Amino acid sequence: MKVVVKKSKIHGMGLFAAQEIPWGTKIIEYKGERIPDKVAFARIAEGADCIFELGDNVSIDGASRGNEARFANHRRRNPNCFILRDRGRIWIVAGIEGVAAGEEITFDYGSTFYPR
Repeated sequence: MKVVVKKSKIHGMGLFAAQEIPWGTKIIEYKGERIPDKVAFARIAEGADCIFELGDNVSIDGASRGNEARFANHRRRNPNCFILRDRGRIWIVAGIEGVAAGEEITFDYGSTFYPR
């Protein structure tokens, strides 16, 4: 899928669909350095905000060797995407209504990142 990074009305830079994306489509894999929890917690304490939990004692730091996926922003209400953890990989996937061309790609970061 074609995506672009540009200024977001939600926060800083955002990830946007460069084409219409049908529901259920894997848009982009969240890539970055794989790190253990101890390193992840230390980086978060220092202000890191692109760390994504993958599984037992492994997280992905999108700011280190990452890609454009790290620019997908949080939206609690009506996000247009969801996260799929599949075979040691993290994917941003288009939600039930798909993503329109030009629309910002968003997902709910969850209550551990943004308490309700």
